[in-house]
Amino acid sequence: MDDINQGHKEDILCIAQCPPALLATCSYDGEIIVWNMISGHICHNFYTPLATTSVDTKMVDASVTQVIFLKTRAVKLESAAASLVSNGPQGYLHFWSLFTEDPLIANFTPSRGKSPISSIAVTVDDSYLYAADEDGYVYIHDIKDYALQDPEHSAPKYVNYWRAHVNLVLSLEIIDEDNILLSCSVDQTVRLWSLNGEYIGTFGQAEPWEILTPSSWKHPMVPYEILIDPQSMPTHPVLEDKSSEDSQCILQENMTQDVSTPKEASYNSQPFQVTVTDEDIKEEINKRFYKQASSRSNTLNLWNEDTVLLEATRNY
Repeated sequence: MDDINQGHKEDILCIAQCPPALLATCSYDGEIIVWNMISGHICHNFYTPLATTSVDTKMVDASVTQVIFLKTRAVKLESAAASLVSNGPQGYLHFWSLFTEDPLIANFTPSRGKSPISSIAVTVDDSYLYAADEDGYVYIHDIKDYALQDPEHSAPKYVNYWRAHVNLVLSLEIIDEDNILLSCSVDQTVRLWSLNGEYIGTFGQAEPWEILTPSSWKHPMVPYEILIDPQSMPTHPVLEDKSSEDSQCILQENMTQDVSTPKEASYNSQPFQVTVTDEDIKEEINKRFYKQASSRSNTLNLWNEDTVLLEATRNY
C-alpha cells in the first residue's frame, strides 16, 4: 500500500531502473522515490532542494525530469557513495546516496548559462557524465572519484563541452560498444557524435557516414544552423575580466588626478583665424555663375540645333 499512502502526489515525469530490484520515480513537485520492485515498498524519499532567494518558493519550478542510477555504485550495498543522479531547478544536478543519513552528497550546475538540464547520461563504467541543457549544449564531466564518500562542495572535473543543437536536447544515449553519443532535440534533428564531441553526422543528410571510419565523419565541421546561431558565439570571460580591470584602473587614475591636481586646459588660446576673405567669396560666386550660364547656353544651343534638324526633316 506504499504506492497509495506514501507515493507521489503529483505527476510522475521520469523513471529509472537499477537491476535487480531498484526503481526510481520522479514527480513534478521535485520528489524522488526509490522503490523495491520485488516487494513494492518504498526504500527512500528524496526532496529536491530549491536554490532560490525568493520568499515565495511556489513560483519556482521544482520538477525533476531526469534521473539515472550509477549502477556500479548502487550494487555496492551500504556504500556511502552517491549512486543516483537527478536534474533539478535552476540548472542543478544532484547526487544522492542511498545509504547515508544525509542523502544529498553533491550538486552543481554544468550549464555555462545556468540553463536547466534536459537530459543526462553516463558511460557504462560510470566514469563520465554527459549533461545536455535547454540551449542545446552538451557537457562532459569526469565523475570517477566524485561524491564517493564525503559531501562535495565543488563541481567534478570538467572535460569538454560543445553545442549539439540549437534548441532543447530531449535525450542523450551513449552507445558504449561503438564509443558514440546519440542526441535528439526539439529542433527536429537526431545526430551522432564521438564521445569527445566530434561531429559524425545528422540523420537524413545527403552524405553517408561510416561509424568505424572517422574520415567519413563531418568533423571538424559543425551543423550549419549551429554555426550561424548567435548563441553559438564564444565568450571570453578572461578578456572581459581583464578589460573590466583595466577600465577600473583607468577610472581610478582619472579620479585621483581630478582630486589632486586640476587639469590644464587643452584648447588653443589663440583667437580663431578667418582664412576665407571677401575676394575668395566673390571669386567662388563668379565661378558658379559662369558654370550655370555656360550650362544654360549649351542647353539652348542644343535645343536650337534639334529644332532646325526637325524642321529640315519635315520639309524634306
